[in-house]
Amino acid sequence: MVKTGLRFCFLFAFALLPVLHLPAKPLADYQLGDKAEEDIVATTRLTVVDPDGTEALKQKEAQRVPVVIRYYTNAADDVVNRFRDAFITTQDNFLETVYQSFGHRQLSVNDLALSKFYLLAVSFQKQNKLFPLTTSRATLWASGDADAAYEASLADTLRQAMARPIRPEPLPDGIKLGNTERLVSLPDSNEVLTAQAVDQRGKNMPRSNLVALAQVKKIFQANFDSEERDVAKYLATFLEPNCVVDREITQQLRAKRTEDIWAVDNYETGQIIAHRGQVIDKKIKAALDQLKDKVVVGQLQELQVKQQAAVGQLQQLVADNKLKTTQSEERTRWLVGALALVVLILAGAIWQLSRRKQAASLLPVPVKGQAVEQWQERALLAEQQTQKLQTAARAGLLAHLSQWLSRALTRRLISQRRLLLDTQNKAIAEMAELEERLEKVHAPLQDRLEAYERRIDELEKELAARGNENRELLKAKIEMMRKQLEAQREKNRRLEFN
Repeated sequence: MVKTGLRFCFLFAFALLPVLHLPAKPLADYQLGDKAEEDIVATTRLTVVDPDGTEALKQKEAQRVPVVIRYYTNAADDVVNRFRDAFITTQDNFLETVYQSFGHRQLSVNDLALSKFYLLAVSFQKQNKLFPLTTSRATLWASGDADAAYEASLADTLRQAMARPIRPEPLPDGIKLGNTERLVSLPDSNEVLTAQAVDQRGKNMPRSNLVALAQVKKIFQANFDSEERDVAKYLATFLEPNCVVDREITQQLRAKRTEDIWAVDNYETGQIIAHRGQVIDKKIKAALDQLKDKVVVGQLQELQVKQQAAVGQLQQLVADNKLKTTQSEERTRWLVGALALVVLILAGAIWQLSRRKQAASLLPVPVKGQAVEQWQERALLAEQQTQKLQTAARAGLLAHLSQWLSRALTRRLISQRRLLLDTQNKAIAEMAELEERLEKVHAPLQDRLEAYERRIDELEKELAARGNENRELLKAKIEMMRKQLEAQREKNRRLEFN
C-alpha cells in the first residue's frame, strides 16, 4: 500500500513538471505598465540609459542656462511716435470741428464763453476715440495754444516707462525663467540672432529687472493724478513689450549644455533586472529592449554559423558527386576499351583461320587406274564438303561470337547506365533534401532580417518622436542595427551566388 502511494506521488510530480517549467514570456511582449511574470535576469552585461532619470538631470542642468531675451532698443521711439501722431490728429480733428461750427479755428474769449462751445467740446469728447480731451484742454486748443509742453511731458513719461525691459505674458511653452536671464540688445526686431552673438553681445540680468506688461501698465497709471485717470488709461494702451523670449536659441544652448548628460545603469551578468510582479517602467523597458536586441544578434550569429555549415555540406556533397561521376566515367572508358581490344583480337584470329589451307591429302596410298580416279573424286568431294563445313563453322562461330560480344557489351553498358542513373538520382535527392534544410534555415533568417528592419523603423520613429531625448544613443543603436543588417544581406548574396 505504501509503495502504491509513493508511485502515485512520483507520477503526480512527473505530471507537474511541464507546468512548473512553462516557457517564460518573451521579452518583446512586455509593455510599459505590465508586471513581470517571473524574475528577469541579465544574460549579458548591459549598460542601460534611464529615460526618466536622464530627463530629470537634463532639466535640472538646463535651468542653469539663462533664458535668452531679445531686447528691442527702438521700441520706445516707436511708442512715442505713435502717441505724438494720435495727439496731433486729435488736435486737428477738434480744431476742424470748431471751424465748421464757428467759421474759424481760433476763437475769442467771448466765443469760448458761449454754451455753444461747451456743447461742442462735450460732443467731441464723446465721439473722439483717440486722445481724451477735457473741457479745459479744449478751451486751450481753441484759443490757439498748441499745448506742446503738455505733449512733450506725456511723451517723456511714455519713454521712461518703456526704458525698462518689458516681457509679454504668458511665456512660451517649455520656457521657465530662472534667477538670471541673458539680455541681448537689438535695434531691429528682424535681426537674426545666433548662439555666438548671444555669447558676445548678451548680458546677464536678474529676473526682477524683467517686468511683465500688466505690471508696467499698473505702475504707469498709478503715477498720474485722479483728474488725469482717463489720460493715463489711454497712454497705457501705447505701452507694449520690448522684450521677446528667444525660445529657439534658448533650447539650442540648453541642448548643447545637456547633450552629454545621461543617467546610466549597469547590469552585470546574472543580475536581476526586474523581480517577479514588478511593474515595467521606462528604465526596465529600456533594459529589456537592449537585452532583446543582444539576444536577436546572438540568434542571428548562430543562424549564420548553421548556414555556413549547411553551405559546406552542400559543397562537399557536390564535390563527392563530381568525384563519383568522374570515377564512373573512367571505369566505363576502360571497359569499352577492353571490349574493343577483345573484339579486335578475335577478329584477327578468325581472319587468320579463314586463310589457312589443307597441306596434306586424305588418301593413304596412291593407286592406279579407274579405282584411282574414283578415289580422287571421293577425296575431292570430301575435301569440298570439309571446306564447306569449315566455312560454315567459321561463319557461325564468328556470328555467334559477335552476337555474344554485342550482348555482353550491351549488358555492361546498361549496367553502367543504371549505376549512373542511380548515382544521379541519389545526388538529386540529397540536393533536394539539403535545399529543403537550407530553406528551413533561410526562412527564419529572413524573418530575423525583417525583424531587424522593423526594429530599425521603430527606433527611427522613436528618435523622431523624442526629439533631443536619447538622440545620440538611438542614432548609435540604429547605426549598429544597420551595419548588422547589411553584413547579413552581404552574406546572403554570397550564399545565393555560390
